[in-house]
Amino acid sequence: MKFRYKVLISNIILLSIAIGTVGYFMINKSYQLSLDNQIKSAIEENNILQAMIEYRLLSEVDEKNSDYTNGFQEVGRDVLANMSANESQIFIVFNGNTMYSSTSDAVLPSSELWENTTMGKKGYEITTEGDDMYITVTSASTFLNKTLNIVNKRNITDTYLLIAQQSNYFRILLIIVLALCGVTMYIISKLLTKPLERLNTVSASFGQGNYDVRADISSNDEVGTLAKTYNNMAQSVSDHVDELKDMVARKDQFVADFTHEIKTPMTSIIGYADTIRSKELSRENQVMAASYIFNEGKRLETMSHKLFDFIHAKENIITFSAISTSMLAQKSAVSVMPEYGKRNLSLVVNVENATIQGDTDLLCSAFINLLDNARKASPEGSKVILSGKKTDNGYLFEIQDYGIGISEEHLAKICDEFYMIDKSRSRREGGAGLGLSLAAAIFDSHNARFAISSTVGRGTCMSIEFGGLHEE
Repeated sequence: MKFRYKVLISNIILLSIAIGTVGYFMINKSYQLSLDNQIKSAIEENNILQAMIEYRLLSEVDEKNSDYTNGFQEVGRDVLANMSANESQIFIVFNGNTMYSSTSDAVLPSSELWENTTMGKKGYEITTEGDDMYITVTSASTFLNKTLNIVNKRNITDTYLLIAQQSNYFRILLIIVLALCGVTMYIISKLLTKPLERLNTVSASFGQGNYDVRADISSNDEVGTLAKTYNNMAQSVSDHVDELKDMVARKDQFVADFTHEIKTPMTSIIGYADTIRSKELSRENQVMAASYIFNEGKRLETMSHKLFDFIHAKENIITFSAISTSMLAQKSAVSVMPEYGKRNLSLVVNVENATIQGDTDLLCSAFINLLDNARKASPEGSKVILSGKKTDNGYLFEIQDYGIGISEEHLAKICDEFYMIDKSRSRREGGAGLGLSLAAAIFDSHNARFAISSTVGRGTCMSIEFGGLHEE
């Protein structure tokens, strides 16, 4: 069952119970008040009748100066005539005998009522005769040393009919009110639950893989808050999905590039090895073929080492320890000096000493890769500067070369795995496009910010900023 129907049915049930309870007590109170008024009127009428009849009877006794036992009919008629608006039935009972009845067909109530009435008191009862309801009031007094009962009997059927009419009217009114309230509550509940239905539709669409869909609900109530929370969650999931897709794409590209990079040296190795195996070669040609095999094998070895370091850095399997920035710079510089000497390049090291946290071997590998890239991009006879200084945020390394530079289109992809600007030159230099991606991964695992700025024809500056500087 839909939520709006649950709300509708619950409200109708509560409303009907509330209105029904209030109506019941109001009708019951109205009935009781009407009945009390009828009883009060009947008692007052009995008081008047008693006073008038006793007065007339006493007057008759005084005039005749004897017992007056035969004038009840005359007295009853005179009293009834004087009460012109009276519609009650009147009985005069004297010494247990009915001496007067206002109508011939009037039914005297049971003798228990007037026989059990105490002298000077009033008694009444409510009885049913056919479809009519009656209230009977009796009084008891002494006349000529005998009991005199004055009885008046009033039809109160109209009171009951009025209450019944009120009950029927209330039922009709209750049905109309509940119907109107039901329609109104249905419309209201539909309007209130409409945002929830939209949110449900959006959630279903999102669950089917449409990660761009969002809930367009801008109310300031709990539903609006829920929609905002859902949108935040959906955006977070969407971002993670995009990251996963990008990761999968990068892994697929990594495997494709890695396969391609291995294919070239393996083709050369297999080809030259087959030449040596199948043909008679001169010593010079044998050496040349063996040199190709050796160089391509070294290239594969270098690639495997870099891949190992790359995976190691990506998985953040690092044990941090205190590292001297001067020692790190000197160790990295010493490793690349032989290659720099072959190109007649000068490497200037100007590093302010401080202590950072990290893995020495991984950071050395990263700096060696950066310095090697600077060497490959620099013309013979130029210089490369490795500098380091303390900053407000930590410690900043910079590697500046004055070589060919990197264009904007290449700068955005320069840290991708196996990405090479000049593939032929890179392979000639023994590169595989993993140097900068490895360095970037290592620096990222050390929470260091790595940035490259470059101008074509004027050189490149690579900066690495470490946070959490520890003074010696």
